[in-house]
Amino acid sequence: MARGRQVGMNLALKAKGQMVKDYFHLFVNRRAYVVQSVRPQPESGHYYYYRPKAKGTNKPMCLTEDTIRRHLEGDVTVGLYAINPTTQRCKWVAIWCQLYA
Repeated sequence: MARGRQVGMNLALKAKGQMVKDYFHLFVNRRAYVVQSVRPQPESGHYYYYRPKAKGTNKPMCLTEDTIRRHLEGDVTVGLYAINPTTQRCKWVAIWCQLYA
């Protein structure tokens, strides 16, 4: 199984244009984003996130509707920044908690 898709079954979600626009409106506070690495680091087994750069330059890429569509369809995993740098406000918050036994 790769990226949640079962072999022999077509479970691929196709993100419609309005779904992408709604997601952008609800969750995107700024155009900066990170992408999860495709393979884990051999030493740690962790998947890391990095800022994608434009080919041939060292400039960070801006988030596009196509990137959001690919994220919704399961082709890439992106991380969004919650805080808008201009207003210092959030549209959403994610909280993760791990309990120890």
